[in-house]
Amino acid sequence: MLLLPAAALALGPHEVLVLANESSPQSVAMAKAFARLRGVPAPNLLRLRLPAAFTNSPCTISPEDFSRAIWVPAVRYVRDRGLERQILAWVYSVDFPVRIGTTPPISIQGLTFLRNRTPTTGEVDDARYISPLFAGPSQPDAAGSDPQSFDALAEWLGDEMPLPSMMLGYTGERGNTPQQVLACLEQGARSDGSAPTGTVYFVTSGDIRSKCRDWQYPAAVAELSRIGLAARITDQFPAGRTDVMGVMLGAADARPDQIAAFRPGALGEQLTSAGAVFHSGNQTKLSAWIAAGATASCGTVSEPYARWAKFPHARYYAHYAAGCTLIESLYQALRCPLQILLVGDPLAAPWGPRDKLAIRGLPGDAVSGAVTVRGGGVRLAAHRYRQEQEYLVDGRVVGRGEKLQLDTRELADGPHTLRVVASRRGLVRSQVFAEQEIRVRNRTGN
Repeated sequence: MLLLPAAALALGPHEVLVLANESSPQSVAMAKAFARLRGVPAPNLLRLRLPAAFTNSPCTISPEDFSRAIWVPAVRYVRDRGLERQILAWVYSVDFPVRIGTTPPISIQGLTFLRNRTPTTGEVDDARYISPLFAGPSQPDAAGSDPQSFDALAEWLGDEMPLPSMMLGYTGERGNTPQQVLACLEQGARSDGSAPTGTVYFVTSGDIRSKCRDWQYPAAVAELSRIGLAARITDQFPAGRTDVMGVMLGAADARPDQIAAFRPGALGEQLTSAGAVFHSGNQTKLSAWIAAGATASCGTVSEPYARWAKFPHARYYAHYAAGCTLIESLYQALRCPLQILLVGDPLAAPWGPRDKLAIRGLPGDAVSGAVTVRGGGVRLAAHRYRQEQEYLVDGRVVGRGEKLQLDTRELADGPHTLRVVASRRGLVRSQVFAEQEIRVRNRTGN
């Protein structure tokens, strides 16, 4: 049973589908490591057997092969297990293709976001596609929307809700080592609920890559100051600094290895053309930021034409500091997320509140007949309380409310996993869970 204090996440581990490439032992191992670190239920880990050609350089897959080898079997898997209303995001492990061979090319996450709809050339090249998750603003002196977690956005959007995704890491040519990817995921998990001190650095220069996004920085600094997060606009790269909570700049080449230390949960990225074009040695790759210690980074898989809408907005950090997970923060900061590849720990939540939960009502590990299950928590702050509880058996939601009347006679005799998730609802939800293995014994001889 989970009793230790844990970060209360906005997006929960039972709400993500983790995809592993069964043709790659490394992909399966990394997916399992992420699931273990994050408490992802076993049914939420899907193994897909992909041909080796799909993961070799230049890491490109056709839309037809994506549909056949990834999209269709994954959607079928979710449907067959009754998880359609539960899954809010996908998480790709390593050794997946990063680019879709459309014209122009888009990222695997772009096509996933559009739920397997191929966008038009104008939607990609000219950034005409506007994400319904984007919280703005799109111009100076305009106001953006309040931070929201995916559950609130899905409730508003209904069938129009896109499918956000991230990749745990890229380990191919010019990528990271498996050890670096694992260190990134472990750092993300350590960041949860830490309310870190540190500084966000918005680095400016005369480069067009910088100038196209510089207008966002003053308002972002002011907003972060109001919520107590330090941020600076500077023309100096933060080399030698140990307080780096984030770096946002525009440059063809950067030296993240010169940063002395990233704070756990930090994002490091640069607006440039080839951050995720791994088959080319041109420009600094997103993998350099992960190698240097960032918890997440991103880059485009094809030429973005210095359009700011294709890269994270500076308000990313405001969503993050409001308690959203890393993946929720990124997608609220992306106006046109079709060419971007997002890499790192999607569930990192440095500003998620800490809480703990226990399962009550079970007579012991062995159960039979009907039992009443509740979640019991310790309130760590007087103004916080849990408004909703979900109950999962073997990874699938089976009930909601103050308590669950569980008739174990509807389950097969043998081991099962019971999870209770307690949530505080709002524009940004926080949730914490407890889990216990139970053995159902209703029939003689078991």
